[in-house]
Amino acid sequence: MRVTIAIVVAVWMFATSSTAQTMRTTGQGNLLNPEITVFVDLAGSVSSNEDNKAHNRFTLREAEFDFRADVAPIAYAVVNAAVHEEIEDQFSDDVDVSMEFGLEEGYLDVHTLPYGLATKAGKFRATFGRNNRLHTHDLPQSSRPLPVQAFLGHEGLVTVGGELAWLVPNPWDQYLESRTAVVNADAGEESPLFRGPSAANPAVVSHLKWFGDLTQSLSLEVGSSLLYVRPNDGFDENLAGGADITWTWRDANSPDTRSAILQAEFFISRADSVSEGPAHQRRTHIGGYAFGQLQFHRNAYVGVRYDYTELPGLEESRKNDQDWAASGILTWYYNEALRFRFEFQHLDREIDGKRDSEQIATLGATFYIGAHPAHPYWVNR
Repeated sequence: MRVTIAIVVAVWMFATSSTAQTMRTTGQGNLLNPEITVFVDLAGSVSSNEDNKAHNRFTLREAEFDFRADVAPIAYAVVNAAVHEEIEDQFSDDVDVSMEFGLEEGYLDVHTLPYGLATKAGKFRATFGRNNRLHTHDLPQSSRPLPVQAFLGHEGLVTVGGELAWLVPNPWDQYLESRTAVVNADAGEESPLFRGPSAANPAVVSHLKWFGDLTQSLSLEVGSSLLYVRPNDGFDENLAGGADITWTWRDANSPDTRSAILQAEFFISRADSVSEGPAHQRRTHIGGYAFGQLQFHRNAYVGVRYDYTELPGLEESRKNDQDWAASGILTWYYNEALRFRFEFQHLDREIDGKRDSEQIATLGATFYIGAHPAHPYWVNR
């Protein structure tokens, strides 16, 4: 892995030095010279379940290398590569802990087209709901909500394909955005809704969003999502839907020190189990989460989140299998480049009629060096 990283850095240094020389001779300035950011996300956790090898340890959750630049007046390119810790069979004596290096995203975004259109092509985080768009370092909590992990995959749904965005004209002069992506169904192999290598490509992911300012201090965003995976040998079609709502408030008299967010997402899927015998049947699964966050100081935030999800994993899911969790979160920013977060979570599982619970306390630190891209507006930081 060290050799791989060294090669990536060496190629980048050569490319940027050559690009810089070209820019100087052609007078194009910094058009192709990328902004570079490195994010590092660290955590240590303590769990009441000592058999859970994913906790009771220190973790390098992720080190992400972000490159982005305008490549034309109408387009920019983004490349994210990351090293992260992978823990498999965390409840087993044969637990496997390794460091994995891979491409998180690499896409071209053409943002200025006629008729309110824009397009994206490459590998990117699918526009399904709100949380799935976020990288690990941008999460407003230490962990992704349980239903996002259960329906879209542990790290969220990342796909390869193309996406078309459209600012929909309407007689009410409202902000209405439609996004439709045609992607490889095998690109989201960690999602139980996709098929991995046996997929029949392509799949379709779409999202419709309305956004508006209710007052000078209040804004509201409402969205709906749809995912469709085609049938192929041995599998019927998969359908998943989602709804999301985000309400934000900033104190008009003190916008940098007082703000609040309420957000919720709901998921529903319909899929076939691959179990043999009487257990083989079409099942519908649901899940959702809600969280609230209050900023009470320029650099301090407190939040709560509740998760509930059934488990749509095609091979493992059984009737009444479910997870739920309640979390409390305290976040402190030393400055824009350094953040500390404490999260306490009560997790309750019921799998195959067996129920157990776990309490997890996590202390994390996130920092970056370089030119930070804009945060999602609703994270308020």
